[in-house]
Amino acid sequence: MSSYLTMPHWPMLLFDNRPGTPLERTQKLLAKVGNPERKLPPVVHVAGTNGKGSTIAFLRAMLEAAGYKVHVYTSPHLHRFNERIVLAGCEIDDTTLFTVIEQARVAAGEESYSFFEGTTVAALLAFSQKPADILLIETGAGGRFDPTNVIEKPILTIITTISPDHMDILGHSLSEIAWHKAGIMREDVPCIASFQPQDAMEVLKSEAEKMGTPLCIYGQHWMVQKTTSGMRYTNGEGAIDLPPPGLLGPHQYVNAANAITAVTLLEPFNVGMDAIQTGLGRAQWPGRLERVMRGERFDLLPSGFELWVDGGHNMAAGHMLAAFAEEAWQDKPLYIIFGTTQGKDVTSLLLPLVEKVRGMYAVPVASEPNSYPAEKIVQMMENVSCNIEACAGVEDAIASILQRADAPSRILVFGSLYLRVLTV
Repeated sequence: MSSYLTMPHWPMLLFDNRPGTPLERTQKLLAKVGNPERKLPPVVHVAGTNGKGSTIAFLRAMLEAAGYKVHVYTSPHLHRFNERIVLAGCEIDDTTLFTVIEQARVAAGEESYSFFEGTTVAALLAFSQKPADILLIETGAGGRFDPTNVIEKPILTIITTISPDHMDILGHSLSEIAWHKAGIMREDVPCIASFQPQDAMEVLKSEAEKMGTPLCIYGQHWMVQKTTSGMRYTNGEGAIDLPPPGLLGPHQYVNAANAITAVTLLEPFNVGMDAIQTGLGRAQWPGRLERVMRGERFDLLPSGFELWVDGGHNMAAGHMLAAFAEEAWQDKPLYIIFGTTQGKDVTSLLLPLVEKVRGMYAVPVASEPNSYPAEKIVQMMENVSCNIEACAGVEDAIASILQRADAPSRILVFGSLYLRVLTV
């Protein structure tokens, strides 16, 4: 059992040659296990391209600071599958996880379901069996046909910033991608529309009008500004000054504001200013602009070197990392170690960082069979004027950096959470 539960990565299949959509198949399996999705506490459903997990992390921290018991469903995991399912504030234990997975597996019988469909059913079983005040659910990809979109009447939906990603599944324009994300909207259920490109926002507004969904729009009903001491959040009731978010990066101000907007709309819940401020500082979301302070890779570094990791894997993440490097990482030379899955637009992802770094090192993602070979990443960057080298893995890339660096430097590993830089 333990080897199954601690596998570093499982594929999340979305659309394949099985009959029906992932949503339809999930609904069918849920019916076989007694429809646990109808026996849940109030649900907040979160879709979007970037910031889903961080928004949930802030919202969870604020709700817990206010004394509420919170269920959480997110993906992917970093170290253990158990991280995906949080029951009333605690990661699901192996025994409970095994039990609900077995319930789903037995119910499936000879019928074929994807990993994400089956584990979503298992998660909903677990949530239905443990009391909590609220459940926060993150979509896998898209939204409209996502296995998580089985909640008939959430209490609130949130659509974080939309950018190009999963284009082989969701479409090659922001409008097409936004249409998928908008599928989590429900009639008379408020939806928070975070900061969006114009094309995406137009689709969200159009879909909300069709659905009868009240939209709470960034820049129209609420907004956030970075200040010298933290952040200023503004909505229809006025402006409040708050400390900076505990998660790093300029994008986290908007993600934190998503959560603040959410607690103002969760009418049955009483989340005061003290809980909001506490949650801003307490939020944790490992593997997102996180400094690595221990482990085998960290031990390779001489004194004065820094090792950082970020799971960003699309163009928006590249721009965010470039902005953060410009703002906060001018004191040391920056080197990048990069690996990602096939289908990603590598050039668009890396291009914003070219002028910010001393060197780039491409690596395969060892635990991801569908990752780009390092040589392919270098080939994709051949028309860009940059210093990029193919390496066999993260350790080899670090060794190359140490040979080249003439001063203590900062190393950022990004492109996939499964580059396995962080240790448990």
